[in-house]
Order: sequence, then C-alpha cells, then structure tokens
Amino acid sequence: MYELDDTIAAISSPSPGQRAIIRISGPGTIEKINQLFSPPISSLVARRSRPGSQDTGHRAPEASLIAGKITIDDELIVDATLYLFFAPHSYTGDDIAEIHIHTNATVTEALMDHLLSSGGQIRMAGPGEFTARAYLNGKMDLTQAEAVNEVIVSSNKFQLAASEKLLAGRLGQTTSRIRSELMDCLSLIEAGLDFSGEEIEFITGAEAADRLTQIQNELERLLSGSVSYEELVDLPAVGIAGAPNAGKSSLLNKLLGKERSIVSELRKTTRDVLTGVLTLAHSRCVLFDCAGLIRAPNNILDELAQQAAIEALRNSSVVVFCVDIAKADWYEDISIRTLIEPQFLIPVITKSDMVSEEVLARKLVDLKELFAPLGAQREKSLTGFASEFLPTSAETGTGIELLRETIDRKLLDTRYSTPDTRTLGREQRASRISTVRKDSQGGRLSAEHPAMSVALTARHRQAVTEAIENVSESLNELKAGNDEVTAMMLRAAYQGLCDIESATGGFGRADEQILEKIFSSFCIGK
Repeated sequence: MYELDDTIAAISSPSPGQRAIIRISGPGTIEKINQLFSPPISSLVARRSRPGSQDTGHRAPEASLIAGKITIDDELIVDATLYLFFAPHSYTGDDIAEIHIHTNATVTEALMDHLLSSGGQIRMAGPGEFTARAYLNGKMDLTQAEAVNEVIVSSNKFQLAASEKLLAGRLGQTTSRIRSELMDCLSLIEAGLDFSGEEIEFITGAEAADRLTQIQNELERLLSGSVSYEELVDLPAVGIAGAPNAGKSSLLNKLLGKERSIVSELRKTTRDVLTGVLTLAHSRCVLFDCAGLIRAPNNILDELAQQAAIEALRNSSVVVFCVDIAKADWYEDISIRTLIEPQFLIPVITKSDMVSEEVLARKLVDLKELFAPLGAQREKSLTGFASEFLPTSAETGTGIELLRETIDRKLLDTRYSTPDTRTLGREQRASRISTVRKDSQGGRLSAEHPAMSVALTARHRQAVTEAIENVSESLNELKAGNDEVTAMMLRAAYQGLCDIESATGGFGRADEQILEKIFSSFCIGK
C-alpha cells in the first residue's frame, strides 16, 4: 500500500493563507531542489555526504533554512524560503524539503505541476502519507500518528490537549508497560509448557492468576478512566474559577473522585488547564480547573495565561466560583469575580472544615452582603450571586454531593436557555426538563471513574476491550488447568495491545487495512 522508495509531494498549507507550503519527501528530494532553487545547496549536500567528523565545522547539518528563489520551467521566478530536513532527523525519517512562497494560486499550481511532471521522479502524496512514512520509518508509533490528525481537527481546547497527550506517547507508554507485564507472564507459562516433562516449575498457578488479575485490572482502569474524542467535542464545559490557593484543584479532585492535579499550599501551583469528564445524574460535562486568577499579573506570561483562562471560563456553560472561607478578607475575590461573566455561575465556599460552625454562619452572611451588589448589578445577564454560597470541603466531603446536583441542574437549564424556550412558562419549562431527566436516566453511563486519564479513539477502545476479554478468558482457562489455551489467549491479548501502537518487537505491524483506515482520514500534505 505505502511505498518508501519513491518521492512524494503535496501542498501542505491550508487555504486561504498568507503563505503556501509545498512539502517534498523521499530519496529524490535533494536532487529536485538542486534543480529548482538558488542559491545552490550543493555545499550542504557535500557536508552531509562527508563521513562523520568530530570537527563541528564539518559536521553534517540536521536541518537548514535558506532564503532564495525558485525557478519554474525556466520562466517563472518567485521568492521562496526553503526549509531542509535531512534524513534520519526529519519528520518522515527521509529527506524533506518545504518550499514556502507567498500565496498565489497560479504560482502554487505551476510549482506542483512542475514537480509532478518530472518524468515520474515525484508523485502526488496520498492522504496522511507523510505521517504514514513517519510511522513506517519508526519515527512514531501508531497512536502518535493518529494524534497528528486529532491535533489538526481539534475543535476545542480539551480535544487539543487530549491529542497532544496522545502525540506525546501517553497511551503508548501505558500499553507498552502492560504489554511487558503480559509478556513476562506469558513467557513463564510457555516455558512451563516447553519443559512439561521436567520437574521444573517456572510459575505457580496462583502466581500466574495473581499477575493476570493485576493486568486485567490495569486494562479496566485504562478503559474506565478514559474518554472518547467524540465526547470532548460534544460535552458542555464547566470551569472552576477563583483566586490562587482557593482550593480549586482539591475540589476538582473530589468531584472527579481521582487525584488529577497537584495540590499545594503554595499560590499558583496549578500551571496548566486540568480536565476530567464528570458523570452526573442527568448530564456529563468536561470539568476543568485552570491557574488561579489574580488582580494584577506580575509579568507578560502570567497576563497571557490569565487572559486564556478568562476566555475559557467565559465560554463555559457553567462556572463554579470558589472563595476560601478561611481568608481574612475577600477583596481580591471580588475583583476576580468581575473578570468573568458566565451564563450560569455557582458561588461556592471552600475549606469549610477549617472554621467552626459559628464562624461559618457569620462569614456566610458577610460574603452575601459583600457580593450582593455585584449580583444585583448583573442580575439580568447573570445568575448565581443572588443565591446563597454553597459551603464545601474537599477534605471531609461536605457539600460535594449538593454541588454535583447543582451543576447537574444548571447544565439542564443551559439546554433550555435558547430563545425559543425562554418564552415558555415555568411549568412548561419544568416539564421539559423533567422529561429530559427521565430519558437521560435510562441511558445514563455508570462509570465510577470519570476522570480523564487519556482520550481514546474508537479503535483504541475496541482493542483494550478485546484485550480485557482475552485476559479474562485466559484466567478461566488457567483455573481449569488448560495451560496451552491460556497461552493462546494471552498471545491474542498481547497482539491486540501491539496493534494499538503497532509496536516493533511484537508479532508484526498493524495490517494494511488498519493503516488505510487511519491515514485515509488525514488531509493531503500531512
């Protein structure tokens, strides 16, 4: 299906844009660029072909950037910037050239026609073929190759963050570790089969069962702790906002039921956007917590991070606004509250376990008086601060269930806050929401591990599910004393995990049908 010994080319840049990018990769790349580009790149090629030297002045370059001109058919001359990436240090593992020119449909088309009319030396790349070559040349595993396309097509920050984790090899690292554990156990069982006539016991049945149970549990945690890319696109967002050290990360961890972020006494310890998928009685949402907001950012990086956080919160369906009850005053919190204007806001008190009931009651009154003017000024466009603060404690669990119910109710309200439903009477609107609640309960997901460890494609989920089934079946056969069938089932589980990342050293690469399905969804030029 995919050839590696020819040279491919394609327009890599989206249209429209200020610059057009033509990408070329393969063994004939350098020769063709020598014919097209001036100044000549022969000196670079000579340095690259020279045997390795310890003299850095003669060391072959891994990449080069050159400004010059492209001559097309001895007639058309255009300014161009040439990016050269030499094998094996390039994206595909082969020589790559990227020609950057100012966008002009006529020039771009003429350049592509010239490349493709080079007597069969260069052909048009197929969809995803540059990334396919990167995979086939061992530059990335299959999960990372899939992540390239997911990054390109990401429609929101959550999908992008999940794709970047996949591209960094997060899933491959997890499955590689499980595969290693699986192969260790399989090797001992097969060794016992090979020496069945000898009085040698490589692993007892109890030890094998214990190891396989652990492997099955790891696979089940991977599956239950994941979320699909489709959910990241479709689910509403709920943001947790507040001042630094307001207890936002602890609250997120408590709501999700897993340790998803670093919790520290130091201010501004949450540097990245932390996300998870929260399953409620009638809804599911992407729950996220970003770095604490501050009244006056100290530098440009803090300012940019704060602007991004505010934008994310403003685009959220619901915002949980956290106020630390143990603070001496809340002037900082009032200033921060003015920065965000969500459609639905839930005011929450954190760390309620750190004060007595008497102090808590008094401070609740103080908070309501302090924030009441802000709520009254914006009551037409906002909901939240006209209501009571909800006391919570991530330490004791106080108020967590009520907060989950409140988020659930607000998410239902967001579904019916469109112009055509705002005109409905209260009873009609309540009836519609009640109907949705009844319907959603029937199809409610029962996963008790909603925190998002990694996002999985449908192919990944199927492979993990089948591996779980094979390991489970191997345990049954092991208990029945059928060691040969046990080994066969474990080999099937191992192969399934190999196919996720198509790891070398397994029982072979993914078959061509899998590759074709994956890379056919890519754009040409990627």
